[in-house]
Amino acid sequence: MPNDIFVSCLMVTLPSAKRLSFAKRAISAYCAQTHQNRELVIVHESDHPEIKRHVAKLGREDITLVEAPPGLTLGALRNLSRAEARGTVHCQWDDDDIFHPERIERQLAALVESGAQAVALEDVFQFFPATRELYWLNWRTTPATVFPGTLTCRADAPIHYPETGDSARLGEDLAVCKQLQSVKGLSALAGAPHLVIYISHGANSWDDGHHAMLARELGLSAGLLRRREKWIREHLTGVDLGPGPVTLRGPNAVAFTLER
Repeated sequence: MPNDIFVSCLMVTLPSAKRLSFAKRAISAYCAQTHQNRELVIVHESDHPEIKRHVAKLGREDITLVEAPPGLTLGALRNLSRAEARGTVHCQWDDDDIFHPERIERQLAALVESGAQAVALEDVFQFFPATRELYWLNWRTTPATVFPGTLTCRADAPIHYPETGDSARLGEDLAVCKQLQSVKGLSALAGAPHLVIYISHGANSWDDGHHAMLARELGLSAGLLRRREKWIREHLTGVDLGPGPVTLRGPNAVAFTLER
């Protein structure tokens, strides 16, 4: 049964003030998950006293800190997190995104039901804090067919993040999706964008132009958003996107506004 499966959530974070605030939010989201049989493995690059103090204050035995050797690529850091994990299922837990309390539960159920090596979300919300605009992205037509940053996979899945070259620093999760596709091991969970909100905050690994391209190319139209307005409002209830109204929009026009 899914409730019996031990899930390792894997986070890589950097020692910067902005990343610390993001990481605290991601850790809080982990603590609020409905799936109980879990752990959080946090790999941090170089000495990171702030994250150590924060985790110590939480007093949780299910959160482990791993200090990485200096100079590792993002791909190598992700491999390190997998090596330190104890779970039979691994769940990528990016430090700067927003996670619904049912994220682990829903993706784990989809993984078990599919029988695949891995499952990732076909849809995610994308939020631009600077403009307070929210898009619904669908990744079906992309090379990954899913949003790579939402990967949940079996611990013995035949994957290895690239540790050298350009893809070890950017697109390491896409490389893993392609590895899974080559063995027909990747399943998609569609229609649940609220489980992960992808934050385009201006200090992401990919530059602002890439994030604008995603909204433009993958965003659902304003018309489709209006047809799903009731569902969107219901599933974003309680999600903290900060103070002020949030504009739901497609690449072509504004759909409607959420008052916060």
